[in-house]
Amino acid sequence: MFGDRYLSFLKYVFARAMSWRSRVRDEILNLLKSREGELIPQSYIHRSINASKSRVSEVLKLLEVEGLISRVRVGNQYLIKLLDVSSSQPKHRLSKLRVGIVWSSEYPFLTTFAKNLRSELGVSLEVVTYLSAVQATKALALGEVDLALSPLITQLYFYVTFKTLKVIGGGAYGGSAVMVNPEVGDEVIYSSELSTMDLIRAIVASEERIHPERTGYFSSPEEALRLASLRKSKYMVVWHPLYRDLMRKGFKVFVKGEDLDVRYCCTLAASTALPKEFRGRLSRVYTSSLSEYVKNPERWVVWYSSSVGIPSDIVKSGLSEYRINEVVDEGGVREYVRKSKLAVPDVDLMLKALETS
Repeated sequence: MFGDRYLSFLKYVFARAMSWRSRVRDEILNLLKSREGELIPQSYIHRSINASKSRVSEVLKLLEVEGLISRVRVGNQYLIKLLDVSSSQPKHRLSKLRVGIVWSSEYPFLTTFAKNLRSELGVSLEVVTYLSAVQATKALALGEVDLALSPLITQLYFYVTFKTLKVIGGGAYGGSAVMVNPEVGDEVIYSSELSTMDLIRAIVASEERIHPERTGYFSSPEEALRLASLRKSKYMVVWHPLYRDLMRKGFKVFVKGEDLDVRYCCTLAASTALPKEFRGRLSRVYTSSLSEYVKNPERWVVWYSSSVGIPSDIVKSGLSEYRINEVVDEGGVREYVRKSKLAVPDVDLMLKALETS
């Protein structure tokens, strides 16, 4: 009698396990089909279908053995691609998007975007703030957020490395400056890493406007202010509102980013885990939101200010510092890359980061 009960229990456990595996398998395949054969970070999958990491990993290994998917390892992350995309592609309903941004006063137009996402697509927007361009763009590339407003230069490099993002809209430019402290003798320049600030640093050095003996990088606004207080750098490339703080520490504006003809700063990129058709809809809503924003920028400050924790008066003071560039076009990016003197990788590979219809 006991043996029969134990056998029945084992059969029940086995049936439950097979049922869970079947459900996870179906949901993974449906999710991958909805992404039209594009690469998706594995970390995105378990969050999207609400399954454990171990269960998802187990099913993905089986799908790989069956020849239905490919798994590519990049660093400590797997990127997943469906190898057989059927013509009947199920749509994956989204009710919330997470957008990663760099701590800055640059993006109050996110308020209009959030409003229009809700009214036109029924989607809410959550803002996630990062301390650097690399952190924000890496989060997008690895599927931790759905969208990112981060420097175009950062997005191009992460696209080349991961192939898991597409640039779908423009944004703001300006608001940056090379600052100089005349009282510091050492010819050292600091900027944030792999960012618009880094690009500006490279331009002023290549044009021989300055002759730095050494380049250093700060990883957060707090570190930039600490370096300035310690008088570790004669030059610092920063953005609003950071350069206001540096001016109180004795720094002066040496040259502004827009005076160097840098016409792209942060642009909007989307994860390829989002369906292409949905990315197109997001792009259209975003572009119209930028057009709405420029008509009365001050109207949209409060929600953004509370979302990122920057006082509204500081955000307002930055409105005059930034210009809106609604679209990212191939010609503009070619000029951007030429201005930056980037030769590796080839510009045509970088251009594949731009979303096409």
